Amino acid sequence: MSESADTEKETRRPQLLDWSAGAAFLALIVLDRFIERGGSRLLYRLGIICLLAAPVLFIPPFVLLKKHGQVDAGRSFFCTKVTVDRGLYAVVRHPQYLGYILLALGFMLLSQHLATLSLGAIAIICFYLYTLEEEQFCVRRFGVAYEEYCRRVPRFNIVSGVIRYLVRKRWTE
Repeated sequence: MSESADTEKETRRPQLLDWSAGAAFLALIVLDRFIERGGSRLLYRLGIICLLAAPVLFIPPFVLLKKHGQVDAGRSFFCTKVTVDRGLYAVVRHPQYLGYILLALGFMLLSQHLATLSLGAIAIICFYLYTLEEEQFCVRRFGVAYEEYCRRVPRFNIVSGVIRYLVRKRWTE
């Protein structure tokens, strides 16, 4: 493999799992419209809570990355030049993917059907595996700064992330 091919591989974002998760998620949403819902009101209500919480997690990161990632004018938020550790990124490393996982979980809980449970599980597994690939990409791209960020901020655990954030904030004041 040539040096330019190695360099391109190092700077190219992983995509296969992202596309797979997206396809499973899209199929989940479409299927959810055509199947009969399960009977548990509790699961249905938990699904609504997940669906309402998800946008709070997956929308702000796009703005945060663009605003704090030193992105060149006219470039996508994907083109960050530094590790962003503000806002939701100070609490969890992958707020947008946690939001997508909550969306999938929400649809699974709403429908309570084996088919949507299966598709949702596939989407959630793919999103999770994608975050592992994304972290490897970020370590290659941002180096020690991202490794330190990983030690400070949990991948998905919001409760632990909030506690760690509050402890860090207290010690820096």
